[in-house]
Amino acid sequence: MRKEKRERGITLIALVITIIVLLILAGVSIATLTGEGGILKKTKEAKEWSTIEEEKEQIKLAYSTVVASKIEKQEKIEIEANELKIELNLLGMEVITEEKEDNKIKIIFLKSKNNYIIDGRNGQIIEEGDIPDLSLHPTEETMPYLIDESSEVLSNDYEEGIVVKDKNENEWVWIEVPKTIMIYKKAGLNIINFTEEEYLKIEEDLQIYAGIYRESNNKDEFSSMGKQGFNSKEEYDNHKKGMLKSIYEKGGFYIGRYEAGSTIPRYTENAELTKVVIQQDVYPYNFITCAQAQERANTLATEGRTSSLMFGIQWDLVLKYIEEKGKKLGETKEERQNKLMYQEGVKTSIDWGNYGKSEFTITRGEYTIAPSTTNSWTKVKTENTLSYKKSNGNVLFTTGATKRNSVLNIYDLAGNVWEWTLEQEDPFVKTRGGTYYNDDSSACKRGKFSGTELLDGVGFRPTLW
Repeated sequence: MRKEKRERGITLIALVITIIVLLILAGVSIATLTGEGGILKKTKEAKEWSTIEEEKEQIKLAYSTVVASKIEKQEKIEIEANELKIELNLLGMEVITEEKEDNKIKIIFLKSKNNYIIDGRNGQIIEEGDIPDLSLHPTEETMPYLIDESSEVLSNDYEEGIVVKDKNENEWVWIEVPKTIMIYKKAGLNIINFTEEEYLKIEEDLQIYAGIYRESNNKDEFSSMGKQGFNSKEEYDNHKKGMLKSIYEKGGFYIGRYEAGSTIPRYTENAELTKVVIQQDVYPYNFITCAQAQERANTLATEGRTSSLMFGIQWDLVLKYIEEKGKKLGETKEERQNKLMYQEGVKTSIDWGNYGKSEFTITRGEYTIAPSTTNSWTKVKTENTLSYKKSNGNVLFTTGATKRNSVLNIYDLAGNVWEWTLEQEDPFVKTRGGTYYNDDSSACKRGKFSGTELLDGVGFRPTLW
């Protein structure tokens, strides 16, 4: 008798049900792993929490180390941002530190992108959160850019002042010169072929824009190689054209956040021409001629950029930028102008610059009492800074000694040392900003020297484009 062979298989309905069950199980598994209370999320949160706790411990350890060092040296226990950065680096932590108001210090951990605000007086962590977006945000009117591939953005806030640190640890502030028809009324906004006529229009437009800070007898013109460091008028003019074109195309330019400095004190006319840096807590690059300053400024460019002394129009544009955005000097443009303009015998910039009659305290760096013809620099002790400034008046400080003397992240534009420019009033080369022994103080003030003189209180501030 023959058996019938039966076909065995799964029906379509059963297959559909099986697939649905498998999908439900997969959904449950995924939710368990990735849902609001899922295993992966909890693991991630635990790791983040562990990182935060570790970073806090590192901050406390670094703070305690700095305090112990100060106690040993019998110094006042008031911690500075840079001191914490050094200790955290020694602990293997890559951080950015920044001085805030009221002895607050901001610490940003680059790997985790966490940041903390601590009280520099007691080390207490008073605020924490994710690292802010530290990328540059160009607009149609202004396009700040990274100076080289290793650049680090320290601040990208247009209202506080954009700061970029290059691969050599030099710090630069972006000076906004908006590319708008309100500024470029003669040149327009669509120049492609930069002819002599177009350059003239750009320069005239910028002079009109910054007109309140200009003087008609001071010009950005070639004087001589011995005075300005250029071989010829043609070389000078081409250098100026490069600056004008960059401002027009980029909507701004960079200047040193601090005055040019040296890690070795310069206190005589015979001082060696040391390496120049744009960093905090270094000695102002004193006793240098205009031509020497231009040669030193040229050494700061990286990756095809151009660095230089500032032209007169650039100094005027810096003041115009502060007038537009420097709320620290007043709420209205008129109030800010009054803190920038020069008027004979009127101390317009005395409350934010270092001049002979300025009074303020500092908490960092070193100082020397004029005349600084010997190596007499002394480390600051915060408890007596006001008394020696009051009694001696003429006191020169290392770069970036106090946030009081800064606007929009630009330090010591007013006072401390005169700053050479490429501006001239024949036969003189011009300096700007005043110096620590001036009584009539203004960020707009011009000095006039031969350009070949080696003088106490005369330094420079580079620009970069």
